[in-house]
Amino acid sequence: MLALGAAGGWVGTRFLGAREASIHDEYRQRLLEATEGDTYYATSLFDGGWPDAPHRVLRNSTVEAWEEAGRPPAGERPGEEDEVAARADGSPVKRYASATPQATMTGDIEALPNWAGQSVGLVTRVQPAAEIVAELVADAERILAKPA
Repeated sequence: MLALGAAGGWVGTRFLGAREASIHDEYRQRLLEATEGDTYYATSLFDGGWPDAPHRVLRNSTVEAWEEAGRPPAGERPGEEDEVAARADGSPVKRYASATPQATMTGDIEALPNWAGQSVGLVTRVQPAAEIVAELVADAERILAKPA
């Protein structure tokens, strides 16, 4: 991002690869195997808590069904009332809920919003968060040290 002139950038996807990230193992594996082309950008797919909230997820069965139905608005999406997963306390998680697949969830994890930015292809291994930060700092220092 710095090499392209940005002052900063979002790196949330990178930290999903952190050992400390309490995400479901199936979600983590999907992240590690994904490429940029496996992500899907939407503004009205998963319920983000505000209208037209931009988000990017890994393509999954929920994305596919929504596309096949013509990308209908909330209230008309296919399987909208389906309870596809459950939290550790047993409370249900509906198909379009803005629910990050947590390590303690059960059910159809693939159908939930598997959040992932376009940089997902760079997440290739699980490592400690401190190591990720050290790599980001080292990369930034190397880029900033280069003559313009």
